[in-house]
Amino acid sequence: MSTMTTAQPDQGRRLIIAVLGLGLALLFVGSILYRLQNPSLTMPGQDPQAAIMNKIAELMASLENEPNHLPTLMALGDQFMRKESWDRATVFWKRALAVDPAQDQALNGLGVAYYNMDQFSDSAKQFERIIVLQPDNHRAHFNLGMLYKHYLNEPERARMYFERVLELNPDDEQLMGRIQEELADLSPPPGQ
Repeated sequence: MSTMTTAQPDQGRRLIIAVLGLGLALLFVGSILYRLQNPSLTMPGQDPQAAIMNKIAELMASLENEPNHLPTLMALGDQFMRKESWDRATVFWKRALAVDPAQDQALNGLGVAYYNMDQFSDSAKQFERIIVLQPDNHRAHFNLGMLYKHYLNEPERARMYFERVLELNPDDEQLMGRIQEELADLSPPPGQ
């Protein structure tokens, strides 16, 4: 009689443990299946601004060993541009140009930074320097056209730059359409 009373509680415990184990296994499998069907529930990535700051810190640290390393200076200019910290970007674009005065990417970055700081004459000087180095750079001509038309109040000079883009005929339909619009807004050239 005593063997029967102890066997029934052991079977009951085993049954409860088996049911609990099966329940946990089903919960685990269900959770995995739900995650596979709903991947958007993953943790969001790092804040983009924090990622930029981390990259800037990493680049600044590498400058300590080689302060005139052109690719690092360029990368810092680019990172500060992404952060819209125009004044800080100009520091690194200028340093890059001190290393390589013909660096068109640094000239462009500096021109864009000056533009965003409302320093339109300084911006135009950078794009003009690009044209001296690369007379067929249609983007620099376009930027100069926009600056002279909309910010420096020199419509004839703007026309000259816009027309040069048309002569260069870049494979960019959107840009070419924009140039046509900008030229149509200008008054006719003198003598017409």
